[in-house]
Amino acid sequence: MRLKIGGRLNMIGVVALIGFVLMLCLSAYGTNSRMRDGVREETKTAVENAYSILAHYQAEEAAGRMTREAAQKAAISAVKAMRYSGQEYFWINDMRPSMVAHPFKPELEGKDLSQKADPDGVLLFNEMVDVVRAHGEGFVDYSWPKPGKDEPQPKLSYVKGFAPWGWIVGSGVYVDDLNAAIFSSIFKQTFIALVLIGIVMIVTVLLGRSVVVPLKQVTDRMVKLSEGDNDTPIPSDQRTDEIGDMARALSTFRDSALAREKAEAAKARADKEQHFVVETVSVQLERLSQGDLTSTIDTEFPASYAALKANFNKALANLRDLISSITEATATIRTGSDEIAQASEDLARRTESNAASLEQTSAALSQMKNRLHTSSQASERTVEQTNGTMTTVGDGRATAEEAVTAMGRVSESARGIDDVIEGLDKIAFQTRVLAMNAAVEAGRAGEAGRGFAVVADLVSALAMRAEEEAGRAREQLTATQSDIGAAVGAVQNVDGALAGIAQSVETVHELVRSMDADNRAQVTTISEIAGALNAMDQSTQQNAAMVEQTSAGARNLSNEIGGLAARARTFRVQPDTGRPSTRSATHSATSAPPASAEPIPA
Repeated sequence: MRLKIGGRLNMIGVVALIGFVLMLCLSAYGTNSRMRDGVREETKTAVENAYSILAHYQAEEAAGRMTREAAQKAAISAVKAMRYSGQEYFWINDMRPSMVAHPFKPELEGKDLSQKADPDGVLLFNEMVDVVRAHGEGFVDYSWPKPGKDEPQPKLSYVKGFAPWGWIVGSGVYVDDLNAAIFSSIFKQTFIALVLIGIVMIVTVLLGRSVVVPLKQVTDRMVKLSEGDNDTPIPSDQRTDEIGDMARALSTFRDSALAREKAEAAKARADKEQHFVVETVSVQLERLSQGDLTSTIDTEFPASYAALKANFNKALANLRDLISSITEATATIRTGSDEIAQASEDLARRTESNAASLEQTSAALSQMKNRLHTSSQASERTVEQTNGTMTTVGDGRATAEEAVTAMGRVSESARGIDDVIEGLDKIAFQTRVLAMNAAVEAGRAGEAGRGFAVVADLVSALAMRAEEEAGRAREQLTATQSDIGAAVGAVQNVDGALAGIAQSVETVHELVRSMDADNRAQVTTISEIAGALNAMDQSTQQNAAMVEQTSAGARNLSNEIGGLAARARTFRVQPDTGRPSTRSATHSATSAPPASAEPIPA
């Protein structure tokens, strides 16, 4: 969007204007609907009030306190006198239709109105009768002259039928009066909206000027500042809003630009001083590289580089002292290095002897470790075998327990069989008693019961045979239960023996496992000792090698010290009195700045 800030602020007023127009349209539409609905409701309420008067006098008639004629006259008089909204009135017609009462058109009373039409041809009273017959009440649109005038005007009326007397009571409002009231209300709303729009536009313009004008001033100042104008004051820097923040930020930017210019000028001066100092120090370093340790700096340096001059001269003096000390110490170091080399050779011979002894001890420990490792493996196999034995004994005990459990179940089953045999014995006894009773009854029957007596004898014999077999079965079952009890005792003895074996095997297992753990600990300890001896052996061998290297290093050190002494003698640490011209030239070259150097500002 290419609009500037002023245009964007003006857009606020435009948007507000559009919003007010939309609100005005919606308000006008709502006012029109609301007022029309209000008038319709007011007219309906007024007709309801008139209807209640008719109902009152009809109730008087029904109660016998008034005749119909008197009641109707009183009702007509009351309705004709009623008014609302200043001048609105009521009329009454019947269902024929004919006019019953009209406050402003008494000439119509008693006349037939079925052919009474408005200028648009609407038979208005017939329309009223149709509405009442269809709905009992309702609105009717037509044209009717206003009171005191002859020209018909559009009118909206509400009519309601009064069935006891066959009347229709009605009232209405003129549409042009309603439109005038609606227009007046909308006009007031429009006037208020225009006033508000004017206020919003004025506020928008003032707000835009309060923002755009100082912002334009700050923008122009930014352009001048970008062109290098750092002297013009910054406008609006006293404001407390965002424009003031911009102005203060711009002022800070200007101050930074001024500070940057000052810093650049100071840097230029510092660069000149640095160039002079670097050239002077370069000359002195060149003489120092040639071995002249007497070339001190005598030229005056700027104050910021005075420490550099002092440190250079101090370092040069320290270097002279160091070279002198090195020259004196090289002879002493060379003598000491020769003694170190001889002592290192003696130490190397003793270290090699110790290394041989450590190798023999390490070999003996390795053999002991192998024997203990073999013993540990045997212990492990023994532990595995005892584990297998314990598992087998545990399985045997489990089998014995299962056998005891199974025999217990067999014993329980045998007791159940004994109960069955006892039941069979009782049945056989009762059968024999029945057979005896049958034989007695057959004897009483005489010749006719002889055949039945034979059968009773056979049944008695069979019952006795069943009792004998049940007795033998009980004896056999008793013997079986005794055998089962003996077998259970034997199995329990076996389980006890297996428990003792398991305890003994467990004890052996613990002993063997303890032996295995001891063997492992001994193997670990010997391994650690062997590792330590190996480490000592390696350290001893390394020491021997290091001693040899130390001896060689001492010899090399002696040679290097000789070379160092020769190099130290190349430095000149004392002024050469035999060559005053060189010293004078050096001093003059050091004390004077280069010819091309500019004067150093104070």
